[in-house]
Amino acid sequence: MYFDLIGLPPTSEELASTEPYAEIVNRLLASPHYGERWARHWLDVVHFGESDGFEYDKMRPHAWRYRDWVIEALNRDLPYEEFARLQIAGDVLRPDNEGAIIATGFLVGGVHDSLLPKGDVMQKIMRQDELEDLVGLVGQTFLGLTVNCARCHDHKFDPIRQTDYYRLSAALSGVNAAIGTFR
Repeated sequence: MYFDLIGLPPTSEELASTEPYAEIVNRLLASPHYGERWARHWLDVVHFGESDGFEYDKMRPHAWRYRDWVIEALNRDLPYEEFARLQIAGDVLRPDNEGAIIATGFLVGGVHDSLLPKGDVMQKIMRQDELEDLVGLVGQTFLGLTVNCARCHDHKFDPIRQTDYYRLSAALSGVNAAIGTFR
């Protein structure tokens, strides 16, 4: 139970304790280690990184704010519906709430290629590739579907049409990782 809920072994005192099972569970669920353990899994799903990745792999000095928001949200048992909403549109839904704005770090927390190609056409292609990554991330994270295929054609297996892909892409097109929350 200790490993499952907080990812840490019990101390020798905790092993010797006669504390009732329900109280142990409640204590572990109330532990800050609970959010730390389960945030790891969420941060993996959303491709969170504390650096850009790619050629220059520049560090993101404020990335910890999104990571800590996820931990805190899990520790206070934020309902999943609200957890999801804030990460996709917290800055729009609650523009005066710093936590809601930090939650949108989800949108810029993945890898970002900071190498800007020369030429207008190459920059536009790079922007579309960034949007594909973001649309794919939102689709995989919140829908459990791979939607990337629909960039070029209607999805062969899932009910995702190419027009739906571009609707989602348009909805996310205001996100610019180069000037995102972590910069």
